[in-house]
Amino acid sequence: MLVKFSIGNFLSFKNIQTLNLIPDGLKDLSENLHIPYLYNHEDRLLKSVAIYGHNSYGKSNFIKSFQFFQKLIFNSFSAGQINNTIDIQPFLLNTEMLDKPSFFELTFLIKETKYRYTFTLNSKEIIEEELHYSELKVRENYLFKRKGKDIITSKIWNKESDNKLNQAIYFTKSHILFLSVLLSQENIPRVQSISNWLGANLVIPDDYIKELMKARAIYSDPIYKGLILKFIKNADLGFTTIFDKVENLSNSKLTLEKGLLNMWFDKEIKSFDLFTGHSVYNREQKIVDNIEFELQKNESSGSLKYFILVSLISYAIKNSQLIWVDELDARFDSSLLKMLLQAFHNPKINPMNSQMIFTTHNTVLLDKILRRDQMVVVEKNEFGESSLLRMHSSKKPIRIGKSIEKEYRKGKMGGVSKKLINPSLFD
Repeated sequence: MLVKFSIGNFLSFKNIQTLNLIPDGLKDLSENLHIPYLYNHEDRLLKSVAIYGHNSYGKSNFIKSFQFFQKLIFNSFSAGQINNTIDIQPFLLNTEMLDKPSFFELTFLIKETKYRYTFTLNSKEIIEEELHYSELKVRENYLFKRKGKDIITSKIWNKESDNKLNQAIYFTKSHILFLSVLLSQENIPRVQSISNWLGANLVIPDDYIKELMKARAIYSDPIYKGLILKFIKNADLGFTTIFDKVENLSNSKLTLEKGLLNMWFDKEIKSFDLFTGHSVYNREQKIVDNIEFELQKNESSGSLKYFILVSLISYAIKNSQLIWVDELDARFDSSLLKMLLQAFHNPKINPMNSQMIFTTHNTVLLDKILRRDQMVVVEKNEFGESSLLRMHSSKKPIRIGKSIEKEYRKGKMGGVSKKLINPSLFD
């Protein structure tokens, strides 16, 4: 489960900004919280966080920051064999930042253990890298610490790994993450569970159609199909069933390994088409037949996006994973968006600690759908610097019963262009 994610000197974020999923002590909408029972049954974490903000303020950049973080961890070692540079873009609107490193830190829970993984880097090298762990009532300890080329590993962890950590150090170059090398090794304690959790976290960009192949593969698996159909049935899209026609594609190839989406068969998957079922009526409005519509060709773009999204959400729910969605509300009616969030927060549907971070412009969620501590805004100052702020905090609380939507639209919560609150165009 995600606890915190921090970035600094990356894209439009100059200073270090943190997305924190530790809730405030609010009593409303307790169903919007998860309890990490294996780590501490007294703790709580938010099931979702909505990121608001004006266009170009940095909402998508924050999603991209996690995508970069995830890809670098899994590609640093393999890609680094060919390219000795790191494709990192620091904050470009201040000359002071060009020579400073970018910063990334992730704090997350896997069962009874909390991990904190941090690295700083520039386009030429990994400057610092650390992995720490802690368990309930046990102080935080390091698994490894790195400064430049010098890497120190935990003696206990190295012994448990049969000294494989020393082998990994040998393969770690200045532009390669040590964790990336560790993920390529076998039988190192803790590494496989970290790999499974990080690798299975999903990022859905605004260009959602690219995720159709993943959605098809997920839907084909009986583990997820039932939940996907429940989402579709309750969406009132004009159809309640989706069925597939598969040619020359064995069922074994369509079975997803738990924890990782690591099978996409580009050529063969093209013969796997999805259809929706519709009733045909006669003059007396009685059902006389059924007709098949090809999902991608005949249904609306909103229905297609909804299928893709609920397929990926169902995967995340069943595997207790984190999902990031850019522009969740795009192509969705407000009532459909509310239903989707309420279902995700429902402990009967999502009992296994899946979490969702999403960007949105739809203010209908601000009142009664989300807790006050689930709302985050991205601000941008006159120098082009993005910052991440909770709408509700101890220093700036939102009282119960206040219309958050109205206050947000007035610009009192941040994330709104002051020029557009009372526009005077072309004056």
